Amino acid sequence: MTGAESFAGQVDELKNQIRQLPADHAAEIIEQTAVRLEGLNYAPSVITPSKTFLRLDKQGMLAEVDRIVEMPEEEACALAPNDEKKCEDLRLQFMKVILFYYQKLLRLRDGDAEEWDEIDELYVHD
Repeated sequence: MTGAESFAGQVDELKNQIRQLPADHAAEIIEQTAVRLEGLNYAPSVITPSKTFLRLDKQGMLAEVDRIVEMPEEEACALAPNDEKKCEDLRLQFMKVILFYYQKLLRLRDGDAEEWDEIDELYVHD
């Protein structure tokens, strides 16, 4: 297996994980959650602009993965110029991080009390 196949396979696996997530929330819930988080200046460590990220659905997440794959080399690989393998690793890291925070966002949209407690502790009580 070549590095390119490995990278493509890992991207496909991440996309499959996204496709298997629960159904999208209603638009009203997505917007209410986004507005509440914006009011707290919530800023997850993702390369997607916060205003966009907070309103993503599954199709938007799949599009973000594609955007990261197609991102210009100078943007995606600034930390690893001239190192194709490291550049692929960075792209995969960007995708994994956005998926991690998206899963948290889904729990917030569900009204998960523990997730909201964590947000409150980090952004309100600190």
